Amino acid sequence: MSFELLDTKETKANEGRSCIILCNFNAKEVKTVGNLAGMLGIRDKVVVNYKNGNTLVKDALEGNILNDAEDGIKHRAIIFNNIPGAKIGLVIENLKKFRLNNVLKATVTETSREWTINVLLNNLAAEKIAMQSGKSYDHEE
Repeated sequence: MSFELLDTKETKANEGRSCIILCNFNAKEVKTVGNLAGMLGIRDKVVVNYKNGNTLVKDALEGNILNDAEDGIKHRAIIFNNIPGAKIGLVIENLKKFRLNNVLKATVTETSREWTINVLLNNLAAEKIAMQSGKSYDHEE
C-alpha cells in the first residue's frame, strides 16, 4: 500500500476526462455530492451501483458500463479522475458537512484503470481496515 500527500496547491488537471465516479449512492446522495462537486467546478460525474461491479474503471470513464454483476460490492465510494488535489481536498472536507460519512475515496491511477469497480472497492475497503488497525496492505488484482 502506498500513500501520497495530495498537493493542495495543485490547481490544474492533466489531460483527459475530469470527473468523479459515484459508487452506490442513492438518488438524494448523488444530487448532494453532485451539487457540492459542481460548486467546485466538477460537473462531470459517472454514477454506478453494485450491479455495475464487473465494469473496468477505464470503461466506466468512457461510458461503457456493464450491468451484469449479481453480487457486486455495495460500499459507497467517490473515485476522482483527473481532478486537481486542491479540489479533491475541498470535496473530502465538505463531505462531512453534508453528513456523508463512511465514504471510501480514491483517485484513478494507471493501475486502478485496469481494475473492475468491484476490485477497486474491495481494495479500498481492505485499505481502510488496514489503516484503522495499523497494518500494511498489498493490493489484490
